[in-house]
Amino acid sequence: MRGASRNREQDAALSFAARLGLYAMLASLVLASFTLTPERRAPASAAPASDDAREARIVPVSRGVVRGLRDYDEPEPTPSPLPAPETSPPAAVEAVPDGQPAEGVDPEPEATSDPAPDPTPAPTPEPTPRPVTRPIPAVTNPTTAWAEVHMLELINASRALGGLVPLSVDIAVADTARTHSAAEAQVRYVYHDGPDGTARSRDLPACGTGWYGENTGKIWNDNVDALHREFMAEPWDPINHRTNIMDPAFRRVGVGAVMGQDAMYMTMVFCR
Repeated sequence: MRGASRNREQDAALSFAARLGLYAMLASLVLASFTLTPERRAPASAAPASDDAREARIVPVSRGVVRGLRDYDEPEPTPSPLPAPETSPPAAVEAVPDGQPAEGVDPEPEATSDPAPDPTPAPTPEPTPRPVTRPIPAVTNPTTAWAEVHMLELINASRALGGLVPLSVDIAVADTARTHSAAEAQVRYVYHDGPDGTARSRDLPACGTGWYGENTGKIWNDNVDALHREFMAEPWDPINHRTNIMDPAFRRVGVGAVMGQDAMYMTMVFCR
């Protein structure tokens, strides 16, 4: 049939032309894909959802500053001009002194200098020695010589009443007793252990036996008898003036009298 054959040819020609057009359109699309890059949207970070608020997202951020929140249900936001960044005064830069490394840079180790030596302590001043009181010379005179002899007589008389042997005079011990009396006269009071040292340091070497006793006192108006009566009136104690006079172990005595400005000072040192 001629009509049917004609339509087939027309359809074939039309189909060929359509295919050419389709190929041309595809080629143009492929070419356009290489030349035109579609605008991509920045990824959005969703904020955690809450029970009372709708789920929100954070618009693209710049330098850590959040621009704002947009709800998913809202239409695509229209781009708005970015606000001008706030101009803040430049941070003060701390000046680094010359020779000091900047922060973050390990400084070179400083040269360790030898430690400064400790200052030499000032020498401790020596203690000022106490002035030594020079005893006045034990000068004898007829009054002091008589007083020494009379005291010895009174002592031996008391010992005789007690059935004891008399004491003999020791000249060296008498000199020690006079030295002590002279020291008492200088300070104007009676003592056993005083400025010139202890009685032991004086009397022990003088006696030489390791045993000694010492009586000392003041006499006014040459009244030697009054001093002896005062000694013998003491109670009978183990050691006192009376027990020294009446000690049966003593065999020697030195009596020394010195005239002072206020009184006569008399010392008796007893030895075995």
